[in-house]
Amino acid sequence: MQSTTPEPTSPPRLLSQRACSHTSIVIAHWKALNHGAMSLVDGHTLTLATVAAVAKHKATARLADTDEVRRRIDKSVDTLNEHLKNGLTVYGVNTGFGGSADVRCKSHEMHALQRALLQLQHVGILPTPSSKGNLEHSTIRAGPPPLTEEWVRATMLIRANSLARGHSAVRSSTIKAILALLHQDIVPLIPSRGSISASGDLSPLSYIAGVLEGNESIYCWTGPPHCRRLVSASVALSSIKAEPVTFGPKEALGLTNGTAVSCAVGSLTLHSMHNILALSQLLTAMNVEAVLGTAGSFAPFISKVRPHTGQKQVASTILAALQGSRLATPIHGMHGHALFQDRYSLRTVPQWLGPFLEDMLLAHDQLTVEMNSTTDNPLIDSVTGEIHHGGNFQAISVTSAMEKCRLAAQAIGRMLFSQFTELVNHATNRGLPPNLSADDPSTSFTMKGVDIAMAAYMSELSFLANPVHNHVVSAEMGNQALNSLALISARYTDTAVEVLQMMCASTLYGVCQALDLRAMQRIFHTELKAQLEQGLDDTFGNRLDEEFLVKAKETVWHYVKQELDKTTAMGAAERFGRIMAGAKVPLLDVLAESVTEHPMLSRGPILRILGLQDWCLINTTQATALYRVTRDRYFLEGDATELLGRASKLLYRFVRRDLKVPMNRGMVDHPMPNISFTPETAVTNGTSINGASTNGAEQVPKTNGHVDDEAWRKKTIGHYISVIYESIKSEKIMDAVVECLEHALEECEGGL
Repeated sequence: MQSTTPEPTSPPRLLSQRACSHTSIVIAHWKALNHGAMSLVDGHTLTLATVAAVAKHKATARLADTDEVRRRIDKSVDTLNEHLKNGLTVYGVNTGFGGSADVRCKSHEMHALQRALLQLQHVGILPTPSSKGNLEHSTIRAGPPPLTEEWVRATMLIRANSLARGHSAVRSSTIKAILALLHQDIVPLIPSRGSISASGDLSPLSYIAGVLEGNESIYCWTGPPHCRRLVSASVALSSIKAEPVTFGPKEALGLTNGTAVSCAVGSLTLHSMHNILALSQLLTAMNVEAVLGTAGSFAPFISKVRPHTGQKQVASTILAALQGSRLATPIHGMHGHALFQDRYSLRTVPQWLGPFLEDMLLAHDQLTVEMNSTTDNPLIDSVTGEIHHGGNFQAISVTSAMEKCRLAAQAIGRMLFSQFTELVNHATNRGLPPNLSADDPSTSFTMKGVDIAMAAYMSELSFLANPVHNHVVSAEMGNQALNSLALISARYTDTAVEVLQMMCASTLYGVCQALDLRAMQRIFHTELKAQLEQGLDDTFGNRLDEEFLVKAKETVWHYVKQELDKTTAMGAAERFGRIMAGAKVPLLDVLAESVTEHPMLSRGPILRILGLQDWCLINTTQATALYRVTRDRYFLEGDATELLGRASKLLYRFVRRDLKVPMNRGMVDHPMPNISFTPETAVTNGTSINGASTNGAEQVPKTNGHVDDEAWRKKTIGHYISVIYESIKSEKIMDAVVECLEHALEECEGGL
């Protein structure tokens, strides 16, 4: 007989994510996550945002108190009881389990059978309690890591939602018992390993059932957020005046035989990946500005003639992020770079990220369907009275979603790694100093260690990108020859996300440093040009006609500007000595031309040549001093925001103002104990922080016995990258990211 069970359709927004832009999904997700509304568990309307809100922010969830939900649940229990009353065989209720399903039990043994299921599944390796029955934090840290509390909260919510669909013969009182634990923040201690996610995540879920039954050997977290402690299940239940659950004929099986753990870990991991994918596009925009790239790479026409959805979305997001930039060349603008096009790490980002964005949207669909599905066996159709034996516990949809996410993580990481290596390399960063060092580069190598660390992160991320599903082995008497390994895949994807977050933090730190250097460079170039022109006026003003004086200024500045980009690896004095010496050649050409045009001017050539040498010496000294003064002034009050596009401005301000992560000034910022670096004593490469020359002699800092006023900024580079990493991990950065995305979405809808 064909089933006529009415299955409510999920809300359209859950089934058409691929028709939406990734940007709109991230924005809607973030707003829903921060709304803090109660989640009604009804089996059909759970969202990724709801799962994240309950897991991360402990939002409240309760079973929907509607006639429809109660009817579904009660009828599934009644249908099972009717089958048993009629003496019918039901898997896992009056049979053995898995490959042992060829044995039967009597009606009075069915409740014991459910306990036997839990006993065979409570096999995970966890820290052992002391002789007094206590589990300490130190013991937990020493043993295999359990599932995080966030993962377990999400698991409890998703499993309750699946059971609320009314296909598992689990009573509403048992579902409410799970949600009561969640409401009281009682979180079972669950091993992270031991599940092949074939017949669902049997062993991990059995620990939730163990808490419900008050198992003395099952532990759970309880207490306020900053004072969590581990207690036995019986103690935890007593603390909230809850009675242990005596499971019905199929309830232990219904609690354990599902994909909730894999789906929970996968959902929270996808939540983080959505944020990273959005952030990576904004980091790309910042990199474009830092290396004086062009917005032309993201012109709408390019995606119009190759209309992949993901490519188009990435291009429009980056283009909107660049709006207002005074560093990036506009779409139809021209630049004077020798390398006419930007390198692939920037120019092809829409084509590179686009397919992975599409994969992420598909993964979003897969997990949204999974968390609103019945993942159990057997399944009860209370409308027809039939019981179906199948394989809805097979979590391969979660595996599929996670493999896509992990590949996307590797692709994003590869992009960031390429962008970073080109940003710190003075051969490719268009005039920034090597290693993004703010002081003289002969003794300062600011980002070199970060560059090496990025390579380590990239290698690990690439290893983690390897698929998991192809490592399946047959299990459980050969019965589970196909198993999804979804939880393993989800855990490794979470690890990949963690590595990728570290790469994002390193990139954001580096690109903010680069933008500061670029802003400082702009100021210096403006002032140097004026200084050079004044020097030419002073030296040759009474020796050259106005026509040749103007030409001399243009010629000299053109040469100097080119050489500034080529000599960033030199110390200041050597650098400007070389540039000014080289500038004599084009200047001499102008002087020679002036002699040719006016051969009758007496003593002209000699005076001009003598003036040329004077000009070179004076401008070497003045340019070196100006460079140091400009740099030190920028250290005190510099701010790059006026040059930046919309996204860069928001993220730069977030790093510099909200997180209070300063620009790295070089060796002067190296932390040392009980030492006060003052402008007179803080020395880098023979130059004090206020620019006074020390003739190359290293100055010994004064030890004052206390920390000076600038001690707050004297931290390791890793410390400040860690601050940024924590803001990404905690999602503090997402307010700024979402603000950027909202603007991008407005521009996209407006036809950008």
